[in-house]
Amino acid sequence: MKKIVMGICALMLSVASYAQVGKTTISGHFNYLLDSPNNCGIGANIGYEFAENVRGVAQFDYYFNKDHQSMWNPNINVEYLFHISNSKFTVYPLAGLNVMGWSYDEGSDSKLGLNIGCGMEYPLNANLSFKCEYCYKTQYDGHSTLNVGLVFPF
Repeated sequence: MKKIVMGICALMLSVASYAQVGKTTISGHFNYLLDSPNNCGIGANIGYEFAENVRGVAQFDYYFNKDHQSMWNPNINVEYLFHISNSKFTVYPLAGLNVMGWSYDEGSDSKLGLNIGCGMEYPLNANLSFKCEYCYKTQYDGHSTLNVGLVFPF
């Protein structure tokens, strides 16, 4: 147990803390649904850092019509930001809620589910960052998504 606690302490010491509470971000991204026939889409989100290193994110994704099916997916997540020392990378775990909705010729369906995932951001300049994110969604026997996009802080 002592080794685990010491390991966690060592990890936390290697992570720099940057106090930027109140920072807002908007993002646009491309989605790839890893385990579904309806697999490509686009999305956007807005985030707000409401506590030091804690960001709330509201996101909406739309997956394009394929085989007479389309999918939409609003999400609300919380991300804990780790700013890596001596690096520009920021990594984060995320958790939240989502609704996954399907529209098809015979009707539509939607279910509430949970999100769990992780992501990383890398600043390209002072006003633009690259983002890559993986998220597992629990409904419909589970779905995995990969998002790649750009983040605009302001």
